[in-house]
Amino acid sequence: MVTKSKNDWAVVWSIIGIVIAALSIGYCFAHIIELVSNGMENSGRAIAQLTRLIKGGV
Repeated sequence: MVTKSKNDWAVVWSIIGIVIAALSIGYCFAHIIELVSNGMENSGRAIAQLTRLIKGGV
């Protein structure tokens, strides 16, 4: 049995919402990658500093 939606525009608005979300992620992707790489770099520096502190060579 096939049921028909009472609102035919629901599918259209859903597709528009998905397209807007995909465009937003695509637009921000470079910034997200940059933030992640900077975070990894800062984490690496923090771990290196902690290792030096543990070994006793400040």
